[in-house]
Amino acid sequence: MNKYIAKELLEKYLQGDCTAEEKAIVESWHLNELDLKKIQPQPDQIESAYEQIWSRISKEALVKKKASLKRTHYRYASAAIIFITVAAGLFLLVNRKLSHPTIHDLLVKTGKDVAPGGNKAILTLADGSKISLTDAANGNLAKQADIIISKTKDGQIIYTTKESALSSVTAGTALINTIATPRGGQYQINLPDGTKVWLNAQSSLKYPIRFNNKAREVELSGEGYFEVYKNHIPFIVKTKMQEVTVLGTHFNINSYDDEATTNTTLFEGSVSVQVKNKVNTLQTAAFMLKPGQASIVGNNRPPKVVQADVESTVAWRNNLFVFKDESLESISRKLSRWYDVEVSFEGKPINLSFVGMVSRSKNISSVLKIMESAGDLHFKIQGKKIVIVN
Repeated sequence: MNKYIAKELLEKYLQGDCTAEEKAIVESWHLNELDLKKIQPQPDQIESAYEQIWSRISKEALVKKKASLKRTHYRYASAAIIFITVAAGLFLLVNRKLSHPTIHDLLVKTGKDVAPGGNKAILTLADGSKISLTDAANGNLAKQADIIISKTKDGQIIYTTKESALSSVTAGTALINTIATPRGGQYQINLPDGTKVWLNAQSSLKYPIRFNNKAREVELSGEGYFEVYKNHIPFIVKTKMQEVTVLGTHFNINSYDDEATTNTTLFEGSVSVQVKNKVNTLQTAAFMLKPGQASIVGNNRPPKVVQADVESTVAWRNNLFVFKDESLESISRKLSRWYDVEVSFEGKPINLSFVGMVSRSKNISSVLKIMESAGDLHFKIQGKKIVIVN
């Protein structure tokens, strides 16, 4: 079978002019997808595809001069089979590119790419006044009960307390501050006791400007990475589903409202995790985590401890997206928070997982490109609304 016979057979199939025998031959190589998807490539694209594929097959199909006639026939038949099969794949690809512009065409080429998030947060003081940390100049921001709140050159928030004021603190005089990051924001804060907290996008932390001598309690919504200053006073992080108690250690808590579970990952030291029940009271049983372990707490399911994927968990702190067999739905929620976009789905249910790594400092097109190349997906873009189509 030479390239002209293969070409004629393939074209007859596309035009619906094949005999029953010819149709059976073509469909035996799974080319029925061409008809089902109503592919109609342009003539010049067909010709180009033929020339490129046949040129490649011709090189692979060369036989040695002493090869038997039977083997020669077999090799050329194989070449023709490869030609038809590869041509089908190429036509499918050509048709998809013609029908659906790439991410480069939709975002990069049009200048509508979405920039990544950055250091953005709102600090709400005890009296209800708000300070935009995004816009605030470096230096002192506010003063509360002899405590000075300042912003450093590298964008951190620091509380400076006089020892004389600290010694006079009682449990009933605590003033509460809240720092909240928007979608597309992140921030680092140094708490009054010296504990460092990094907040991911769309997260908040509520804390007193002075801790008492019984417990250092904070409330987290969203995701935060903690480096707790070690002393004899327990440090407690409260979330919707649990309470984590430590003395001094490094750990990450992911507790977003739109996630089904709260995940706590321990990097060093030890932590105690106590789960809340449906009426928001603590259950009596608590369990301990060791470094490299993570707890998974969810509604209507018993908590469990697993070996943590430390690299993926801490990736956001290292300004990275790291996907290891991660579902499309999970990735879309991360993109929504970091790029401040709305992601939705269209078409049949998408059951895909992705593996990849990309910097969070890159525009959203870099992440979508991975998804586009790894799965049979394309996108519709309307401002900051991204529709993933399968």
